Amino acid sequence: MINVKIEMSKSRTGRHAARSLALLVSEEGDIVEAKPRRIAETKPLYSRGRAYIASIDVPEGWYLVYVYLVKNLRGHVKGYIEVYSRDAELLYRAVYRKLKLRFSKGDPHYAWIVRRVAEYLKLPVKNYNLEP
Repeated sequence: MINVKIEMSKSRTGRHAARSLALLVSEEGDIVEAKPRRIAETKPLYSRGRAYIASIDVPEGWYLVYVYLVKNLRGHVKGYIEVYSRDAELLYRAVYRKLKLRFSKGDPHYAWIVRRVAEYLKLPVKNYNLEP
């Protein structure tokens, strides 16, 4: 079981927002939203909205993908996408800034998962730089 923080919050003015979600990706490329086994309420980053710590069970042959995105005052979105194994080991991490998805750390063999998730979420990506 892997614990991740799922959040959807925005500031009082509505100009800043934070969103995080967990997805399950199979080795064949199928994407499913992760259903948490247990939920524990926690404080969100911004005042309006909610956040909770979710315990997610990852089946054999699947990967957990954690997406964390923040929108700032100017409407620019930045964040990261992380790929975890069934044993909660970080396999790959990519950063999203200025409409670019860039390798941060991990094994580049798992870059296809990040690309597939970005397409699934319809993230506007101008440039993929997922290899070190």
